[in-house]
Amino acid sequence: MHILVLYGSLEGQTEKISKRIAEVIRDRGQQATALPANHLPADFSLDNYNAIIIGGSIHMNKYPGFVKTFVNNHCDRLNELASAFFTVCMAINSQQEKSRQQAKQYAEHFLAQTGWQPRLNTIFAGAVKYTQYNFFTRYIMKMISKREGSNTDTSRDHEYTDWDNVKRFTETFMDEIT
Repeated sequence: MHILVLYGSLEGQTEKISKRIAEVIRDRGQQATALPANHLPADFSLDNYNAIIIGGSIHMNKYPGFVKTFVNNHCDRLNELASAFFTVCMAINSQQEKSRQQAKQYAEHFLAQTGWQPRLNTIFAGAVKYTQYNFFTRYIMKMISKREGSNTDTSRDHEYTDWDNVKRFTETFMDEIT
């Protein structure tokens, strides 16, 4: 079985999660390929895969446009394949229930808009990469982090991804399709 892990990552955490998902799949004796949705090979075809997991990060309340375009362009085939979806969104890590609910609504809205019906759908917390931000973005992210109850130390990056949860999600999907 060959499984595609397709991702839309703007700051790198969704890519990191996708590569970990591919490792878990390979550890279970299956083939896995992780590819960025915005840089697919010229000869790309979903027909080369038995299943697909797609991940996208939330920035400014939306997924990268190229993830939505991919899902819209391949929705019929995605609904035929065994598939799963994950969102990377810091709001899921918030101490505020309203923010966590909003994170869940991003995925629900995305799936409703596209018509894609994956078998599994989950949300992972990502990372706040203060050291990679310009002054303005660092300031905004610090204010958001303070409001949401996250770390505001801008001298370093903060990773909130629950790697055990990533592994459980992947194993649950693998158990359903193998």
